[in-house]
Amino acid sequence: MSQTVQQINISPKHIKSLRETAARWFFRIKNTEPDHPDRGQFEAWLMANPVHAQEYLAVSSVWEDFDSTAKIQSLADIMERKTNELRDERSKKLKQLANRAVHFMVVLGVSLFGYHFWQDWAARPVFQVANITPVGQMQEQVLADGSKLIINANTNIEVTYYRDRRTAKISQGEVIFDVAKDPSRPFVIDSGHARITVLGTHFVVNRLNGLVRVSVDHGSVRVEAQDSTGANILTPIVLHNGEVAEVKPGEMPQRVERNAADAFTFQNGTLVFDEASLEEISETLSRYRKIPIKSITTRHSDPHVTAVMKVRDTERFLALLPEISPIKIEQTDNQTLLIGKK
Repeated sequence: MSQTVQQINISPKHIKSLRETAARWFFRIKNTEPDHPDRGQFEAWLMANPVHAQEYLAVSSVWEDFDSTAKIQSLADIMERKTNELRDERSKKLKQLANRAVHFMVVLGVSLFGYHFWQDWAARPVFQVANITPVGQMQEQVLADGSKLIINANTNIEVTYYRDRRTAKISQGEVIFDVAKDPSRPFVIDSGHARITVLGTHFVVNRLNGLVRVSVDHGSVRVEAQDSTGANILTPIVLHNGEVAEVKPGEMPQRVERNAADAFTFQNGTLVFDEASLEEISETLSRYRKIPIKSITTRHSDPHVTAVMKVRDTERFLALLPEISPIKIEQTDNQTLLIGKK
């Protein structure tokens, strides 16, 4: 009976070694009983690799030992068992891979669900408060974590606490912050031109029309300039005890030579102006006056004023301004104008 043998690329040296092993097996089991232990070892060797069977057939053909149909059938049965075992093994591996893939997809799905759930959970506020103080009235506010705010007159502030951060937005006005320390939840203030990150401190944020001024009593804060979208721009600075910084639109934060303590005096009914522009004076006094104050200046007529006054004396201070600085005052039905004189 003729046999077709599949050719497999193996080195000549390896072929020679396999052929010698096949020959030893041929003579070893040629006349052994079917239940002899050597038969089991021989079958294990034969099933270990299809090339083993090819070499054994080659040796058998030389000795014309495969004239026996029974022996050919026996070898065919062995090879069939090997083929079935290989098929079963492949099927088992594929099943394992499929199970692993399903497990991976389940884990991935749970992970994605968990991630989105965490995002949604972290994005939900746990505390919110908004405060708009009337003209001429200050308010004190104690927050959920014990932080304290002293909110100046005519100020608009919103505070929102999340599980991973604390935020405040000052749309206008001035606020003294005494922030409770919580390293796991930074306190970040958006004041338009500037973003202030609190590292545990007592400080003031004064949002004026043309600048944001940050004055630190004790502790430290990071001050960053930001654009209209809220993106940070330029290089931040860190303020410490007694330091003051100002941020103007589109400019880098600058430390300025000012007395930080002056920023806190409004809580006692006192206002301190240190080389203040007419715009700063008009905006500050408007917080305490029902009739707003506006300023009109030019490049050549923008006087600056240094003065200390009581909030209750706002009208008297306005009347005295023309005597201490080149300023003209005009009164209309709905506003008071401070006009810089050349």
